[in-house]
Amino acid sequence: MLRKTFINRLALGSGSTLLLPATSLLQGCEYQPTRRTVLSDTDIPLLDELGNTIIPDTTSSPGAKAAKIGEYILLMYSDCMPKEEQNIFLNGINELDSRAAKTFSSSFIQADSSQKLQLLEVVQTEATAYRLKMEKEEKALPHYFDLLKGLTISGYFSSEIGMTQARNYLPIPGKFEACMPYDQDDKPWAT
Repeated sequence: MLRKTFINRLALGSGSTLLLPATSLLQGCEYQPTRRTVLSDTDIPLLDELGNTIIPDTTSSPGAKAAKIGEYILLMYSDCMPKEEQNIFLNGINELDSRAAKTFSSSFIQADSSQKLQLLEVVQTEATAYRLKMEKEEKALPHYFDLLKGLTISGYFSSEIGMTQARNYLPIPGKFEACMPYDQDDKPWAT
């Protein structure tokens, strides 16, 4: 009986020494946002998720991720944005990532869709308040969410998916009709 008790206790003791490091490793796996100094190709998945939260998939058309909105935003950021707006946009993406880490204990990409939408609704409210506050300023700088939303919308609706699936597409316009019947549920025309 003494030998059996010794073996049981030995097994329990060695088992707990194996489990303790594993639990401390799991606790150390909490998401820590990175501080970006410039947007790069590694940020495309995050930009895709942000864009897809703004323009999600529907039954009639795919969302912004299918239109590769992350690549578009990165291209516009690198090639077309003034340096001042690049800094605003970059700081905003860093702030969004930090907020997701604090609020959800995960990255924006790993959060579920309702959490993503909730976070972006809060940021949208802040952007609206910022715009109202800066209304009287002569040279008001944009809020980063306005930049993100504008790039997402322009990129999506100028993509093939946005032009052909989210809108009615008429590749060769027909005759001019001044008055056409239009239903509330009809898609806007793209030419």
